[in-house]
Amino acid sequence: MIHMLEKLRKPALAIAVLGAVKLVTDAFGVQILTDESINAIANGVSAVATVIGILINRDAQ
Repeated sequence: MIHMLEKLRKPALAIAVLGAVKLVTDAFGVQILTDESINAIANGVSAVATVIGILINRDAQ
């Protein structure tokens, strides 16, 4: 169970790092990522993590 929770934290970490990169680059006046692209990436990663979480829990029962 703990191993599964560790796997599900990685997508959240990736999204947080992506947000931090956006903040740093925007602070220097370089806009690499737009708010829309960050939202799209976060939504996609969250959707994949949700499906994986459902499949893992279904198989564990």
